[in-house]
Amino acid sequence: MKNISTLAGLCCLALCFVAVIAEAAEKPELTTLRQDSGKNYSDMNLTFFSSYETFGSLSIGEAVKFTAPKSGWKLQAVRVVGWSEYNESTQTYPRDRNIMIEVRDSDLNLLYKFADAQNNYFLSPSGKIGEIEIPALSVTGDFYVVFYDRGAAGIGVEQSESSGNSFIFIGGDMVPPESVFEDTNETVKINWLIEAAGN
Repeated sequence: MKNISTLAGLCCLALCFVAVIAEAAEKPELTTLRQDSGKNYSDMNLTFFSSYETFGSLSIGEAVKFTAPKSGWKLQAVRVVGWSEYNESTQTYPRDRNIMIEVRDSDLNLLYKFADAQNNYFLSPSGKIGEIEIPALSVTGDFYVVFYDRGAAGIGVEQSESSGNSFIFIGGDMVPPESVFEDTNETVKINWLIEAAGN
């Protein structure tokens, strides 16, 4: 009887293993789109920025314009380099507050919206890439991913080699973010560190 139970257990384990492999084989590798210099993030002149702290509004977001690599391409995840401000001296993380992402078409029509607590994605002592999975969303041509930090998690900013595809989404318009840094009396080219992933 013990041998039959062991055999049944091994058969069940084998079936589970085959199911996991089959599921992995069905999921094609995602193509990642970036609109920054393409350098490794650890090699970038990187800082963090908050539209909420700069403008004092929850309805202003950091946006990146992407182009779908083919017709009917499906966006399945948005990745943002962000930081939720871990306090090293007290070794505490901030309380949960909401961030939000939107996906908009080339005419800025809303295609998708999602909000969640920032600590689900950016809980880290120094910043990390937070991945937000979304239901497969078919996009063609240009589209925008908008991240609303809402003062909950600063977004990663690359301060050189601007791709020209980063914007502040304010009042229904896409505005180049260079004007955000006018206090230095110099034009600072920047890229928001947002990725779009799909297939």
